[in-house]
Amino acid sequence: MNLTTNQLSFFENGNYTKTFPVTTGRDRTPTPEGNFCIITKFKNKEYHRKKIPGGAPNNPLGTRWLGLDKNEYAIHGTNREWTIGSRESNGCIRMHDRDIQWLYDRVQLQTKVIISRFHTSPEYEANKLGYRVVSWNSRKIEEEQIGVLTLVDRADIYWQEPNGQLTKVKTVLPNERYPVYSKRKDGIYYIGNNSYIIDETGEKIRYEQIPSSILSNIYKRKYNVP
Repeated sequence: MNLTTNQLSFFENGNYTKTFPVTTGRDRTPTPEGNFCIITKFKNKEYHRKKIPGGAPNNPLGTRWLGLDKNEYAIHGTNREWTIGSRESNGCIRMHDRDIQWLYDRVQLQTKVIISRFHTSPEYEANKLGYRVVSWNSRKIEEEQIGVLTLVDRADIYWQEPNGQLTKVKTVLPNERYPVYSKRKDGIYYIGNNSYIIDETGEKIRYEQIPSSILSNIYKRKYNVP
């Protein structure tokens, strides 16, 4: 949860899934920062302060409630949809009702919630704060993948014959992206399925190495390493 941008990002099994706009607390009633977890889940929760029944059109809690282990703070819906994206709550995190319903169906009790202020990507910040992120640049990382290759010019894809010879099979256009599973100093990139892209000059592709911290997280999740 990013208090700088009023956005909530959802991760599932370490993979970034999507980001939602939210409403957060006013200056005098700020949303608390820190590491929390979900301890309660309610559908159509009654608004006890004014005795408004759950599900009523004037209920400010909306249709779903995800309670945090911090006093009475929660992530919940709203009957004031037009306020989403602003800072006007008493500290709770409000979402569009359609968004909280989507989230409610996927969040389990004891799910970790990190609330902070940052100007980096949700993946970078979550990883820095201790969550084992296994996606990168909003994309799932495949097993044994080490990087991502983006074409900046036309390039050829080659198939490796049984004798080791590389045979051209097709030409691909700029902006195509491919996972990379190994790379050689002579500009040969293995992109899976016995296929290769060759760029000896380094002018046709942009290669990005997956951070070692992400690769470490993938290993730790796979083998349940503490």
